[in-house]
Amino acid sequence: MIKLSFAHIGWFILLILLQGLVFNHLHFMGYATPMPYVFFLIILPTTTKRWVYIVLGFAMGLVIDLFSSTPGMTAASLCLTGLAIPPLLKPFLPNDHEDNETLTPSARSMEWGPFVRFAFLATLINTVCYFLLEAFSFFNWQHLLISISSSTFISLLFIISIEVIRSTKKK
Repeated sequence: MIKLSFAHIGWFILLILLQGLVFNHLHFMGYATPMPYVFFLIILPTTTKRWVYIVLGFAMGLVIDLFSSTPGMTAASLCLTGLAIPPLLKPFLPNDHEDNETLTPSARSMEWGPFVRFAFLATLINTVCYFLLEAFSFFNWQHLLISISSSTFISLLFIISIEVIRSTKKK
């Protein structure tokens, strides 16, 4: 259990540093900004309480907001994502999983298809909330849709890449 906690602290720090130092400076065609920090909430164990998701999402979002000069947008979007992940995860868990059993969501424990669908929905919730807060209007809805879809896609690609590296490392 302690080893798992240190691993999650390591992911927390690594994803914040990657976002602050690398991904905040990548803007593909002026629309897509990678946001793979959602991966931290995705890989929390299934027995994690809902309030822990929200608090950790807020803490991570607040630190990323300090790096990005985006006052509260990342914190708010990660809080909403943290609120949505526990019920969102249930349909994607393996059939033989019991409610009191601890399972860390991954491609290995859930299979690739359900894991990618779950990661997609979590990333979509985060990017929709983030870009709605950023735009704060539907005046230029085409730009908003392009930003949401392209950022979700590029973030999901980075999350899948991280998961591939993480799953091959365990073999």
